[in-house]
Formats: sequence, structure tokens, C-alpha cells
Amino acid sequence: MSKSKTVLVTGGLGYIGSHTVVELIENGFEVVIVDNLVNSRVEILDQIEKITSVRPRFYKIDLLDFDELTNVFQKENVDSVIHFAAHLFVDESVKNPLKYYRNNLVSLINVLDAMESFEVENIIFSSSCTVYGNPNSFPVTEQMPISKASSPYGTTKIMGEKIIEDAVASSGKLKGIMLRYFNPVGAHSSGLIGELINGKPKHLF
Repeated sequence: MSKSKTVLVTGGLGYIGSHTVVELIENGFEVVIVDNLVNSRVEILDQIEKITSVRPRFYKIDLLDFDELTNVFQKENVDSVIHFAAHLFVDESVKNPLKYYRNNLVSLINVLDAMESFEVENIIFSSSCTVYGNPNSFPVTEQMPISKASSPYGTTKIMGEKIIEDAVASSGKLKGIMLRYFNPVGAHSSGLIGELINGKPKHLF
């Protein structure tokens, strides 16, 4: 039996990240989680274990710390990366744009640098529907052009996609996928993982 593939999930204890981790484990992947717990709780690791009977390896680090990130790649035989980790609130990004540009872009660059150093060739990037700006027609499709973002958060997603596109074009080996989803809602059927509400809910259905 071939060795299972190892997927590094950044922000893997967050809302979308934790559900993705569960799906990966249930489909036979080894999972390594990196999360700084800014938008998540370490107790989610226990919930993932209850659902899957597997406890993923977890590193509490900030992706802005390139040395710590490099240590993870040195310890783990990573095959692919799913990059969820980012600051994510539109209103906060308007009030504190530099926080968003620093975190969302530098963390992505660090991930790509580490991937290049350790010859990891696959990345899935958590982008956003905000890259479409304010579209003139609905429904929004993948064929619609990227437009001017209405917030620094949206701009970081547009720039993140461009960074990955340029890295893919220059590499010859790197492959990337962008996930441009709208507001996710709901919880796992077990009720053990769902959205973490800190203060006033910001997502709409």
C-alpha cells in the first residue's frame, strides 16, 4: 500500500480549515495543521479527533515567522499546501489596512518560499468572491473578470492570486488553484465544529 499524501493546512483550526481537515482525513490524507489561533481555538483539535478518530499534527506558529515555518517543513514530508490562514474581516481591513497587507501577503510569500525550498509543488489558495468587486450582472461566474476591490481585504486576495500566478509561471513545476467562494455557512453534521463567533456575526446567508 502506497504512503498517504501529507497536506499542510494553514489556518486548519479555523472555520473552513477545520472542515477541510476532516474531509482530508476521511479521504485518507495525512494532515499537518499550522495555526496561530487568532481566529480559532485549540479545542477544535479535540473536536476533529472526535469526528475522525485521528489527531492531526499541530504547530502553533505565526506564518510571518519564516524560521518557524521552515522548521515545520523540515519536520514534515509535505506534498501539498492548502492556505487558509489570513485576516478575514472587510470592515476591520478598512480600519487597519496595513495589518491586512502585512499578514495576508507576507504570510503567503513565506509559504511559497518554503514550498520552493522544500520542492512542494501544489498549493490551493483560499481566495474570495471579493476579487469580482461589484459585478454588473448576476449570477457571478468564474468567467467574470477580476475588478477593483472595495476593501483592503479584497485587495489582498487579488494580490495573493497574482503572486501565485507569477510564482507558477516562473517555476515550471508549481501548480495552484484559487477558491473564490462567497460567505460559507453551516456546521459539520456532528455539530462538533462550526463557525466561531467572536462578537457580532459578520457573515450573511
